[in-house]
Amino acid sequence: MRWDPTDPAQRRARYALLSGMWAFFFALFAWPYVALLLGSLALYWAISALRAKPRTPDPDAPARPEVSGRPQRTAAISGLVTASLALTVVIATFTTQFVYRDYYTCVNDALTTASEKSCKELLPEGPVRDMLGSAQQ
Repeated sequence: MRWDPTDPAQRRARYALLSGMWAFFFALFAWPYVALLLGSLALYWAISALRAKPRTPDPDAPARPEVSGRPQRTAAISGLVTASLALTVVIATFTTQFVYRDYYTCVNDALTTASEKSCKELLPEGPVRDMLGSAQQ
């Protein structure tokens, strides 16, 4: 069955898919606020597309062949998954920035490279220091 742009459930499913994909890309490329907006919209559209009742056929329109299942289900589920991934990345980013706020403040306020490298002391020992500390070099 082809895509019917007049069907609101199919439209929302497509919007969810596109918005979820873009939210995931924006989350990966460090635009968390845009990713948060697109991810939440995709989540809303995907849930509303999945909850929508089947469309009643228009009596004035020509008869269409019946297709089993709902054509928007795959697009809505894909949008739901990508939006969830994008929101997970954004939440992880915000949590990391909140937990290590002292480190990020120190790096932003550093005037020299040496003072910026000394901010590593604010991070805990282990893989976190290696991961976050090497990103600023």
